Amino acid sequence: MTAEPEIWEVFARQDADIPIRHIGRVDATTRDDAVVFARTLYEEWKWIDMFIVPRRELARVVKPA
Repeated sequence: MTAEPEIWEVFARQDADIPIRHIGRVDATTRDDAVVFARTLYEEWKWIDMFIVPRRELARVVKPA
């Protein structure tokens, strides 16, 4: 039986003076796979920082009215 993939949100920035922004998502069953998928999918841009976060770990700070 294989594990179900989960959604990993991808954040990055191209310059230290630019805030980190959400650039997309990848679906992966492991953190290592998510790293490979994010690098592969978004490598056409020159990033100085890139982060992945499992969507289940994100906390909503402000809820829509």
